[in-house]
Amino acid sequence: MLEIRIHGRGGQGVVTLAELVAKTALKSGWEVQTMPFFGVERRGAAVKAAVRLDSRPIRARSLSYRPDMLVLMHENLLDTGIKDGISDDAEIVANASRPLPFNKIQWLVDASAIAIKNNLVSSGEPFINVAMSGAVCRALEIPFSHLEKTISEQWDGKKALANIEAAREAYEAVRRIEGGLCK
Repeated sequence: MLEIRIHGRGGQGVVTLAELVAKTALKSGWEVQTMPFFGVERRGAAVKAAVRLDSRPIRARSLSYRPDMLVLMHENLLDTGIKDGISDDAEIVANASRPLPFNKIQWLVDASAIAIKNNLVSSGEPFINVAMSGAVCRALEIPFSHLEKTISEQWDGKKALANIEAAREAYEAVRRIEGGLCK
């Protein structure tokens, strides 16, 4: 079983990101499970969500304590994510433009810039969750066509097109860093 935990702030679309990844993985033949975790529901409050993927039915119903992939909606959430626990071989997918100070495989994408470029902004804040879904799907080696279909089912018209483009840009732009080297 592969566990993914996503860390973000209220209003960043953490739960929607988890659902997009799960729905896309389902199209790729995975069994899936999503779990949102949040306390006070307000913009800016800490929010977590988890996704489990497996080739067999998922029977676990516990929290995600040692995920195989840690997704950070902002690089400043690294310490929080690590304190909550990760597996020894965990990979990190982060909305960041430079490597994080952590010796793990990192998938880095500037999801904020991609969201702004595609006009996915409200009240001055970029919606980065769809761009991050592109980066996560690339790290999981899920074909982009499955994510594109998921986004088309989630939104209509111009909104779907802008989100598909943001996801595609992130899918293509995400960089895999290992030991400080781009792979």
